Amino acid sequence: MKKNKLIKTIIIMVFMVALSLAFIKPIIKGINYGLDLKGGFEVLYLVESLEEGESVSSSDLTSTYKAIRNRIDTLGVSEPEITIEGDKIRVKLPGVTDEETARNRLATPAVLTFRNTDNEELMNATVLKSPGASLDYDRTTGKPVVALAIKDNDTFYKVTKEISESTDQLITIWLDWEEGDTFSSETCGRGNTKCVSYATVEQAFSSNVVIRGNFSEEECEELIDFINSGSLPTKLSEISTKTVDASFGEGTLKTIAVAGVITLALIVIILVFFYRFSGLISSACLMLYVSSVFILFNLIDGVLTLTGIAALILGIGMAVDSSIITLEKIKEEISEGKSLKGAYKDGNKRSLISLIDANITTFLAAVVLFIFGESSVKGFATMLMLTIIVTMLTMVLINRYLMNEVVSSEIFDKKVKMLLGKVKKPKERKYLKLSKYNIGAICVVVLLGTIMLITKGMSLGIDFNGGSAINVKSEESININVVDEKLDGYEILEKSKISDTEAYYKLSKVLNEDEIKTLRQSFDEVGYKSNISVISNIVKRDLTKNAVKSLIIASIVILIYIAIRFTFNFGVSSIIAILSDVLVTISLFAILRIEINFVFVAAILTIIGYSINDTIIVFDLIRDNLKKEKKIDDEALENVLNNSIKSSLKRNILTSITTLSAVAILLIMNISSIKEFNLAVLFGLTAGTFSSLFVAPYIWLILEKRSIRRPKKEEEVEVEERLIKGINA
Repeated sequence: MKKNKLIKTIIIMVFMVALSLAFIKPIIKGINYGLDLKGGFEVLYLVESLEEGESVSSSDLTSTYKAIRNRIDTLGVSEPEITIEGDKIRVKLPGVTDEETARNRLATPAVLTFRNTDNEELMNATVLKSPGASLDYDRTTGKPVVALAIKDNDTFYKVTKEISESTDQLITIWLDWEEGDTFSSETCGRGNTKCVSYATVEQAFSSNVVIRGNFSEEECEELIDFINSGSLPTKLSEISTKTVDASFGEGTLKTIAVAGVITLALIVIILVFFYRFSGLISSACLMLYVSSVFILFNLIDGVLTLTGIAALILGIGMAVDSSIITLEKIKEEISEGKSLKGAYKDGNKRSLISLIDANITTFLAAVVLFIFGESSVKGFATMLMLTIIVTMLTMVLINRYLMNEVVSSEIFDKKVKMLLGKVKKPKERKYLKLSKYNIGAICVVVLLGTIMLITKGMSLGIDFNGGSAINVKSEESININVVDEKLDGYEILEKSKISDTEAYYKLSKVLNEDEIKTLRQSFDEVGYKSNISVISNIVKRDLTKNAVKSLIIASIVILIYIAIRFTFNFGVSSIIAILSDVLVTISLFAILRIEINFVFVAAILTIIGYSINDTIIVFDLIRDNLKKEKKIDDEALENVLNNSIKSSLKRNILTSITTLSAVAILLIMNISSIKEFNLAVLFGLTAGTFSSLFVAPYIWLILEKRSIRRPKKEEEVEVEERLIKGINA
């Protein structure tokens, strides 16, 4: 009977792995990919009021959003992204290759007006039904015309009556009439995209009308789309654009997929090597975890981007960590002499609190980032929240259920090594001494980084510096001299040859629409594919402000939660440790002259999430060990810290290895679009591994020693009132 439990567990594990492998490919194929993975066109508009000097209201933004959504529908884009960001609207069109058509369709005001020959407005599009335009054919000539369905018959009747009684009896139909535009019977209606039609009105009428303009059927369809998409209630100014060629996206996606398979295989090997059969259980749950994340992501119609993959990398690290934490605590209990069942029960109990605290802290940070972040940060936050939820379901609940079945089978009672790997007490060392060396190393790196910042400044990408970035790619070896020739006349701030087939250029100029079009055509002529991104000064300012604000608020939320769940000293120590990780990363980027772009923000978020997760686990051990101390003094505090570091050292290193393996593989594969992200995560997570062990606990020790040494306030002596005859007696 007990043996059946083990057999049942193995069957469930095999089923989980088989199910995950069977569904992972169709699931991934069904995912909506963002521009950086699929290619396409992105534009950021500054939304301004049509009335000079007036601010844009929320209703104006909403109306503009709806109008843009309707226009995108006419482009046939299956999974567009439209987001309102303050007084701006960001539009992402994955898969769109005709950039010029998309631009024209999105931003053209398409304000339809009916006017007399003196150009006075008589009616606008509000008199039409929605949708008000449709394709029809002239009964006499058979040529295509645009039929307009009238909604406000009374107004239309009144206006046509006035026109019929006028001198020339002419009514004109305009799209986007501007001051200075004048009517001419010779040009109006003959393919003119502004004065699209005119007609003689001999009597008042309120029926549907048609626009005749010697149009082709294709021109009619385009005109219909413009009219039906609605008039924009605001003025749109293009302040940022990004175009990603499909070949760039597909190449990145394939490389990441290969890297993902290699990483998962490596994690499975590590888990099985160190934890034997328990490692197999964790590996099976990890497979289920990955497929479940993608299933949920599909269900919420998520759009996977590079920042989303960044969150997934962090999520995988935390998922593996949740399993390692539990297994290490079980092994710790066994090393204290407990039976397998007793160790499993107590180890699970102790680890659950740590896991809940670590995941809630990261989840709260993700919520803050989703609320305050820009679209890329929102994608990061969405994926991170999903991974945390799935971690608790697969790597905690299901993993524990399977482990419980195995332990209760009693088959491994005398074969603990086969179940959990080697069980031995960590060596007694003065780990706390390493804190000073670690803090010293951090100070040296930050000092060198500060010197580089003062003397040479930071190498900022166009996201934070403004300008234009161009990636040029060739199927064969790329000729830098040819690229230089094409960019002759532009100030090149930076250029580098990423590989034999790809080069990167950074220009000081914010390229306009015509310049982008000319450059792309120029590169196409020599067989080079190009990605061109443009960031204006407005976007640069807002990106910087948004990134700083998101990080500050996330840090405050983390501090408050830790202060409530632990103590204020724990909260302050964790924030200082996180700050040290961020400073080390920034300093290394300054020293090595690595460019900082917006994906760097996603990397910093990944570092913060991972670092706080590690630190919480160590703090939880400290809190547990403090409860065992009868007297709290300097010596007791140091012993508690030393024992806590000793217990979590192996777990921290193993978790870091599993997470950094994914980053290392991506770096080896040289994916240029996320190279800076991978380097930042490599630096930050390495620093975070040691800061959670040696910086945060050491800072806490200093603060805690000061707290216990602080003299208590002497009780105030109550003064007895003196009785004086005639005054108070």
